[in-house]
Amino acid sequence: MEINKPILENLYQMCAQVYMPVLNNPLNQIGWSDLVSKDLIDKFQIFLAYTIVTIGQVKGRTNLPMPPSDSQSEKTSSKDKSHNLETAIIHWSKQIKNVLKQDPETSLKNGNHPDPLTELAFWENKSANLNSICEQLNQERIKKVLKFLEQNKSTMTAPFSKLQKDVQIARAEANENSKYLQTLKPLFLSLTDQNKEVTEIVEYFVPIMYNILLIWNYSQNYNTPSRLVVLIRQICNAIIKSARNFINGERIIASIKDGEPHEPHNKLQLALDVCSKFKDAYFEYKAKSKNQWKITSNALFVRLDSFSERCQDIMHFTGTIVQFNKLSKIEIGNTKGKILSDSILIIFDEFNEAVNKFMEVEYDILDIEIREFDDDFFKFRQRIKELERRLASILT
Repeated sequence: MEINKPILENLYQMCAQVYMPVLNNPLNQIGWSDLVSKDLIDKFQIFLAYTIVTIGQVKGRTNLPMPPSDSQSEKTSSKDKSHNLETAIIHWSKQIKNVLKQDPETSLKNGNHPDPLTELAFWENKSANLNSICEQLNQERIKKVLKFLEQNKSTMTAPFSKLQKDVQIARAEANENSKYLQTLKPLFLSLTDQNKEVTEIVEYFVPIMYNILLIWNYSQNYNTPSRLVVLIRQICNAIIKSARNFINGERIIASIKDGEPHEPHNKLQLALDVCSKFKDAYFEYKAKSKNQWKITSNALFVRLDSFSERCQDIMHFTGTIVQFNKLSKIEIGNTKGKILSDSILIIFDEFNEAVNKFMEVEYDILDIEIREFDDDFFKFRQRIKELERRLASILT
């Protein structure tokens, strides 16, 4: 037998259209007790249900498994049929609720750092998924299930009807959000382009904020503080990623070892300027929103500010190296000049030891998720303060 690429679909069709009729054929059940026959059919139907759900999951969709058709359950009493259909509705409800509770903020809460294209993909996928669910709920077989349960006064029909209304509301929201966010896609593609230097992405900040303000003003759903917080934080993640492609801990340490601390110092300043310009663009359009964006800066820029602080710390590190490197050329005159010059060289050697010890760390010093940096940098600064005091006592 030839099997095409969609293996799961082929498996489902084979089981549903070949094996299920064979198992249901009374001639093939000769010698089986009613208990064995029912148990086998039930388990096979559960297998089919899981298969159709898995097919949907592979495609990023929610497939609602159909209960047995009337022709497959003629021997079933009305009471048992109601039980089977209620079981199906319970399963559908769990599936649908799992889709409804999906939120783009979940990834941020889990400690991930998605970029804004993730936001677009989230709403695009949720929109398609909810549209698919609505199409399934409008199928005749599901309508018959609900009608049968309603006629038999099942307690499941009212909650499920409410759930259907929730699906319609969520679907409208997802469709609208996806539609409006698509206007930002070209800008976000440019913002996250890894071939662009961090200084090149500055030109997209104002257009991005302009579009976000338009969406805020015209959208019925994507105009809440929670939505804006998620989107701005994702943009900040993209800026940080671009900055770390431009300059990272490995390059900084390599430049220092090559005797070029000026180069990473200047690049860090450029990265800081980019971060500052994005915040300037945000506050410019916050003012244009007529104070509708009532969100604390910390909620928006907590990670961007942490990255900026890390850049400033490393700039302090490279700047200190630049200043202390001047000691190697100092020569002091007068009668005590040689002694004092030798003392300064000793301090310079100790400074180089402190720098080398700091650069022995096994992590990226620009990775703000690594908190060991704070302790290591604090020890370095304490050592530098001690050397500066000794240097001051020599020169005064």
